[in-house]
Amino acid sequence: MWNSLSRANLVGGVLLALVLLPVLAVAAAPQTLTGKTVWREQVQLTASVIVPVDAELLVAPGTTIVVTDPNVKITVQGLLRIDGRSTRPVIFQTPPGWLGIDFYGRGKGPHVVTYAEFSSAKVALSTIETELLIRNCRFHDCETAVKLLRETKTLIEDCTFTDNNIGVDVEMKSRPTIRHNRFSGHRKAAIIASHGSFGPISGNTFEKNEQAIGLMQKYTDELSNNRFVDNKVGIYCNQTQSTPLITRNYFSGNDNALVNFSFSYPQVEDSTFIANQTAVRNDQFGSPAITHSLFRDNRLAVYNYRKANPTLKKNLFEKNDVVLFCDYSSYPQVKDNHFIRNRQVVELGIFQSADWEKRSGSKGIVMEQAQARRTQNPLLAKAPTEFTDYVDVSGNWWGDDTAQLAAVGDGNSALFFDRHDKPTVTYEGFGPESYVLDIVRFRPWLKKPLAEIGPRGK
Repeated sequence: MWNSLSRANLVGGVLLALVLLPVLAVAAAPQTLTGKTVWREQVQLTASVIVPVDAELLVAPGTTIVVTDPNVKITVQGLLRIDGRSTRPVIFQTPPGWLGIDFYGRGKGPHVVTYAEFSSAKVALSTIETELLIRNCRFHDCETAVKLLRETKTLIEDCTFTDNNIGVDVEMKSRPTIRHNRFSGHRKAAIIASHGSFGPISGNTFEKNEQAIGLMQKYTDELSNNRFVDNKVGIYCNQTQSTPLITRNYFSGNDNALVNFSFSYPQVEDSTFIANQTAVRNDQFGSPAITHSLFRDNRLAVYNYRKANPTLKKNLFEKNDVVLFCDYSSYPQVKDNHFIRNRQVVELGIFQSADWEKRSGSKGIVMEQAQARRTQNPLLAKAPTEFTDYVDVSGNWWGDDTAQLAAVGDGNSALFFDRHDKPTVTYEGFGPESYVLDIVRFRPWLKKPLAEIGPRGK
């Protein structure tokens, strides 16, 4: 049920030969619209509204829609156009937990929502098999601002998302284009995607979110030209395998700028990581390919844990406190990079021991844990089973540190923490035996710097 509080402007013949419904008494039963309907000025919803397949609803610029009951919602099967303007937005005044607007089916779409403001909704906009354009809208303090539940094609552009639990939830083969938006203060994630969904995410700004982008499965598209600033996690990849392509992004001040977990090995290129606590965190077979990127002033540039074996090539690592940390049988491939004025380049954790892998081995432990969790992940078969006893950082350019490496010979260099610093280790639960820690190999090095290092142009 809706009550229009201003009827003066409801004029037929404007826009789509609009049909004006009369002011009706309040009723609990849902109101089903017919024909073409326009809402103007102020509309009070006291019962749910259904826009059936053959009906259209237009919300005119400057309209305020007042919802008094959180269980009142708008269900759209036909066509909805929310036609706000920058100086006359459409405002939804709703109670906490409002059920929002549901779009079902293709109807007369694409639906259009422009210059609209939503707050405190359970789910402000929810879609199934719909085509929807959302532009210049504001979403604040919702549980979920936009939920693309299944097979929805959407453009979300130039919007502002603040202090929601989740900004955009992308599921079940949905295909959003998400560009030029601003996401800040999200308590769970600004964008989370799963279940075969894909679509470019570009030109957005993410600030102070618990997690900016979370990808829970393969995401066969690009994340490009985004800014990630002061987030706890910038991008989180979980079992994304060789996706996504992460290119030309900027990360600064994040606790963890990029996390690659559990068989995630995205391609990262032409990106900039500055002053993050940890720039790239690879864990449990997380092994990205990182090329042509800049790492500067990070506390830790690349963290590798539990058989994380990233490929690092043609990157510039400059003035980081530690460049590489390797533990639990992690062996990155590191060639043709520049290491310039870093405090330490490689630090090995106490579980980085091929000697232990050879004599005791982790494969049995991994399979035992998987069986205990009843995990049937076929990717476990791809887990590495052979290990060297060294982390290889030869074939790189060391700048002014080259002289130090030449002077140290086969001795101990302050650039590395390895077997020279801690020859053997013992592990609780594996008896009194000691195991030899791995060592860092850095010879031979490049005789001169490479021409094309770090991010390439624009």
